[in-house]
Amino acid sequence: MPPRPELPEVPEVHFERPKLPSGPSPGFQQGVKAMSLAFSIGFALAGPVILGGLVGYWLDSRLNTSPTWTLVLVLLGTVAGFVQLIRMVNKMNE
Repeated sequence: MPPRPELPEVPEVHFERPKLPSGPSPGFQQGVKAMSLAFSIGFALAGPVILGGLVGYWLDSRLNTSPTWTLVLVLLGTVAGFVQLIRMVNKMNE
């Protein structure tokens, strides 16, 4: 049997993890907050109007009243959307 060769010692290797920032920057946080506010205002205004229009259209087709329920529920949805908008603005100002 041939002699075994001597292998060199395995070197010690130390790895360092990259340093990550501690959290999102303040500018990023303000941008996310502004975007979420813009989306919520849009949905708060458009949601009740669209829902009122769809329910009104469905009622008009069931009851054979041409645009009556659609107009009434779209107007109520508009009022509800603006009420929700006023609540959101008042909550932001607190």
